[in-house]
Amino acid sequence: MSKKAIILPVILITLLGVAAYSLFRAPATPDGNINSYLKGEMAKLSLPEEPQTLSSHIIMRADGSPVALKELKGKAMLINLWAPWCAPCRAEMKELAHLEKILGDEQFEVVAINANRGGIAEAEETLKEWGVEGLNLYADPTMKTMFDLAEGALPTSFVVDKAGNIRAFYLGPLKWDAPEALQLFTALKEGKL
Repeated sequence: MSKKAIILPVILITLLGVAAYSLFRAPATPDGNINSYLKGEMAKLSLPEEPQTLSSHIIMRADGSPVALKELKGKAMLINLWAPWCAPCRAEMKELAHLEKILGDEQFEVVAINANRGGIAEAEETLKEWGVEGLNLYADPTMKTMFDLAEGALPTSFVVDKAGNIRAFYLGPLKWDAPEALQLFTALKEGKL
């Protein structure tokens, strides 16, 4: 048998093996590294020094029923603490509503919490006055979330994965519907982070 006759089947078998491997191998698992998504506007986010999970702070839903923040886990979230008197909060509300409109479903939600004594009624009235539509209403009339989680500074936002881990946070307004933000929250929503 000639060398040519041996080499050709070896090359063919090798190529078939590579093709079969790429077709049937297990898909890559997410590495959970948020750093590759911290580009553009999202590069401003801060990462927790120690792992943090959602707290047991109680907030109110639109229907007035209480829920602990940690009970919201199971979906990716952007938790945003705001108040009607906060001018920087107003600056980002339309972007938050747009993010919710684009990605919001059972797997992702913008949880914008009015951290002010007026509660749900005030949140609804303020968002209507600001021309903001599409956000689910949440409130903390005790303002504990603002003082405990945001040290009294608003707006403060937390990027949360499906397991309830706080992956990043930011004090101040951001362009939450920028393309790089959509990439980050889509990865969270799909469980890649």
